[in-house]
This record gives sequence, C-alpha cells and structure tokens, in this order.
Amino acid sequence: MDIFVARQPVFTAKKKVFGYELLFRNSLFNAFPDIDGSTATSTVLSNTFFSMGLNEILGEKPGLVNFTRDLIVQKMPLLFPKEHIIIEVLEDIEPDPEVMDALREFKRQGFRIALDDFVYDKKFDAMISLSAMIKFDIMATPLETLEPIIATIRANTPLTLLAEKVETHQEFEQARKMGFGLFQGYFFARPEILSKKDISPGQITKMKLINAAGQKELNLVAIEDLIKKDLSISFKLLKFINCAYFQRPTPINTIKDAMTFLGIDELKKFLHVVVVSDLGESKPDELIRLSVIRARMCEQCGQILKTHFTTEELFTIGLFSSMDAILDRSMADILNQITFSDKIKDALLGRNKHYTMLHTLVESFGKGQWDHRLFTLMDGRKIIEKLPEFYKDALRMADSFFV
Repeated sequence: MDIFVARQPVFTAKKKVFGYELLFRNSLFNAFPDIDGSTATSTVLSNTFFSMGLNEILGEKPGLVNFTRDLIVQKMPLLFPKEHIIIEVLEDIEPDPEVMDALREFKRQGFRIALDDFVYDKKFDAMISLSAMIKFDIMATPLETLEPIIATIRANTPLTLLAEKVETHQEFEQARKMGFGLFQGYFFARPEILSKKDISPGQITKMKLINAAGQKELNLVAIEDLIKKDLSISFKLLKFINCAYFQRPTPINTIKDAMTFLGIDELKKFLHVVVVSDLGESKPDELIRLSVIRARMCEQCGQILKTHFTTEELFTIGLFSSMDAILDRSMADILNQITFSDKIKDALLGRNKHYTMLHTLVESFGKGQWDHRLFTLMDGRKIIEKLPEFYKDALRMADSFFV
C-alpha cells in the first residue's frame, strides 16, 4: 500500500523548527472530503511509526497529530511514545465526561495536549487546564480580536500559544509581541523586504563559487582551492560525505577525496546546497531544508516527466526557487549576480510552463495539498505513483545536510 504523510513545520519565535504537524492522506484523491477522521489519524501514526520510520519523518522533533473524539476515548495516543507525540484535540470535540477522563489520563502519563483551531468558550476551561498548548487559526480569528481572550486564558493557566496560518512576516511579529511562542504558516518562505538589502561581500564570494560550479567544464583545482579557503564549506563537505546517507564503511578525510567520491554532478549539487545554506544563515533552517527537498523531488520527477531541462538543471532550479526569500531581494536582482543560462533564469522567473507545472506538483505534494487539480489531471500516470517514494528520499537527503 502506498504511504502518504506530509509534514508542516512549527517554528519557535527564533524561527527554529520546534516540531512538525503530520498531515494524513491515504491516496492523492480520497482524503477530500469523505475520509473518516479516526482512520486518517490511525494511518498517520502507522505510517510514521511503523512504515516510514520515526527518524525519517520527525528526526528528534515532536509530531503534532489530530485525534478525533473516538480515538481520544479509546486512548489511542497511549500506544505511542509521549516524547514524540503531541495530542491535538480537534475543535469539534466537546469536554464531555469520557473525553475529560481520557485527557486526564494522557496528562498523568506525561503527554502534551494541544487544543486545535481553538475558539474560546467558558465550557472549555477544564480542558484548557489540562493542556500544554492552544492553537489559534489567525485567519479564522484575527489577531486583533484575540488579546482579551489570551488574557483570560493566561490568567488561569500557563501554556504555550501557537499561531496557525501565519502568512506574512508582519503577522509573525504581531503574534510574537502578543505572547505567541510557536508559529505555523508560510511566512518564512516569503521575502521580508524586497529589493532593499545589499548583497554582502561574503555573499558575493558565495555567488562566485556558484558561478564556478555552474560552468560546463569545471576547474576542479580552482574549486578545491575555493573550498579549502572556506572553513565552513570544508567542514560541511567532509561531514556530508561521511553521513549515513552514503553508508560508507570507512571515512573520507580530505577535500580532494571527497570531491572525487562525489563526482562532478553530485559535487555541483553539494556546492549549490551548501552555498544556499550559508547565504540563508539568518533564515530558518527549514527554508533551506524545503529548498533541498524541492530540488531533489524536481530532479527525480525529471526522470519521468518530459521537460526542456536535464535532471541536474531541475535540481538547481528547485534549489534556487526560494532564493528571493533567502536573500530578501527580487529574483530578477539575484539572477543578475549569477551566470545561469537563459533557460534556467526563465524558469526561476516563472516564464517556463514546464517547470511551473513541476514546481506546483512538488510544492503541493509537500504541503499535503493533494486535492490540487494537477493530481486529478495526472491520475494514473507513473509520476503520481512515484511521488511518495521521491518525497521520502528527498527528506533523507535534506536531513543529511542538517545533521
């Protein structure tokens, strides 16, 4: 049976990943809107803990999982490790005696409880007293309306507030100042200030390395010299080449040997990823991680879909597609600093319909938006069957850069 689990990051106020909300689909089509909630959650848990592997999906982070009333009353969460599960109580669950008895048991066992899409009512006070976290959907409940509600809740219970659907940096800052400690949404993937920041001398150096790696004929001696002069890149190359992703029996100890082991194509990928990571050092790691996941999935999809690009070009385009958010500059300004081909530049500027379709497919899969019309149009094609496998491999590759 195909396994479908998507994850959405939850951030701290410092834009570090706190954990992931796990999103269920048991296919690309039947999750909307008729799937039973209990079946959905059971499948998420089974896929995460038994099939795909806990470390591959969550690493060392906790997973936030929606639980229906039936699963709460059945005390399903007790089957799983409390360190890795945060129990999300859905907004339609009433605090009846059976539910409250189960929640008290979870609390006694050391589980963390979160109230999902919360809308305050006094009847929920007892439920709030057992909770470690409350999630507010700031699209459904605007931030400016929440201050008196938050004051009422916090007067009685110390807990963490999580703002969902934070779409802009301004919303993030407003929620942070109001006392929210955790955040979900896509604010981190949007430029905070466009065309305002200059590229620093250090960033220019990184751009030069990108240009060197982008040549048709690589000057390996010159690239080795550039890597050796950058302690950060040297360290990351040796750390990467010796990570579990490559399953090497003996370690590699020199820059030259690492370059030789990787080969030209993989060396280009590594240099692009590590330079993008360094350029985004002030940004959340998850933004870089998502860029790597997108790049790897674009590369693998290119083995099946017909496009005007090589798989290597698709990796590069996927990786650099978030560069405007990383550098807080327009994509057009950034591309003036990099010697990419016109074909790649057109893709990054949204001018190539083949890449735009592929980008939408990959991005929608990663967000769990599998009701997108593209999936319906491609129903039955091999690419749809391969996406879960590609996603799992992309997660492994991305995580290898952030060990």
